[in-house]
Amino acid sequence: MGTSYILTGSYASEIEPGIKLWEFEKSTGELTELTSIGGIERPSFLAIHPNGTSFVATSEVGNGELVSYWIHPTTKKMMEINRQPSNGDHPAHVTIDETGNWLLSVTYSGATINVHPLLADGAIGELAFSTKHEGSGPNSDRQDAAHPHSIIQVPDRNLFLVSDLGTDTITTYKLNTADGKLTHQHTVQTEAGAGPRHLSFHPTRPFVYSVNELNSTLMVYKISRDGQLEFLQLVPLVPDSYEGENTSAEIAVSSDGKFVYASNRGHDSIASFAVQANGTLENLGLASSGGEGPRHFGLISGNDWLIVANENSHTLTALKMGRAGTPCTVENIIQTTAPVCVKVIK
Repeated sequence: MGTSYILTGSYASEIEPGIKLWEFEKSTGELTELTSIGGIERPSFLAIHPNGTSFVATSEVGNGELVSYWIHPTTKKMMEINRQPSNGDHPAHVTIDETGNWLLSVTYSGATINVHPLLADGAIGELAFSTKHEGSGPNSDRQDAAHPHSIIQVPDRNLFLVSDLGTDTITTYKLNTADGKLTHQHTVQTEAGAGPRHLSFHPTRPFVYSVNELNSTLMVYKISRDGQLEFLQLVPLVPDSYEGENTSAEIAVSSDGKFVYASNRGHDSIASFAVQANGTLENLGLASSGGEGPRHFGLISGNDWLIVANENSHTLTALKMGRAGTPCTVENIIQTTAPVCVKVIK
């Protein structure tokens, strides 16, 4: 079956080992901690460089930071390279473009979208470009202002989609790879009060799957060559009979494009869907996340395992996938401080 390597981010304090590197054994579902590193407050979201040996973490605090690291390919030890200010409070998401030359980030409380160059040694350069979102939404508690929650590249294109939880919008930007400037292309409005958070792309077809945090729904879009989104479908992520609190968090498409998964915090479940020929989804049901508050998860290559970061129960869980493409058993549970991000290196 082989071995995979996984990085996890967390809401650990600066004095704790907040970023950890794990070895995952595919035959057994066993997770083994290899090394860790501290010195960063709430290293929540991680982005892996295309070279597979360096990455960037967000320090998700007020007046936060972006921090770059290097992983030794043999010893697996991690070393900090450098830091840059995040240009806004609470950097919530970061991505490295496919060339490995540009780092793009969003600040949830600062409402900024930022671009930094990545230098040859993996260091983060000084801010190259920034723009700011304005607006609000109908949910006065969560949508008092713009809150960009993620920035994700359209595969094989210099286009990036920003999901803004505060304004109920998904905006397409084009990256100038010469100077790092972003140019606005399109904006689509979601359902009022939906709170778009993260999204994921079909690997071979022009479909985008977006998870809405506030109303616990999933939206399906078709995407044009220039990044314009066309709405196709809206599906609920929790049963109508569920009366508790819930916020949906992460979404991912399997590498073969057959399935879509999304996480529910409160209901504490993973929702599974089968992708139809026209890109829309068929509901396959819900499975336990194996813990409380599944904020993020990662699919292991081969689509046989799903690793969930359950923030509130302080656990990583390895869910074995069944033949129908849905999580069916919790094979392993590991205690670790407030995990909130799972990134599979290989």
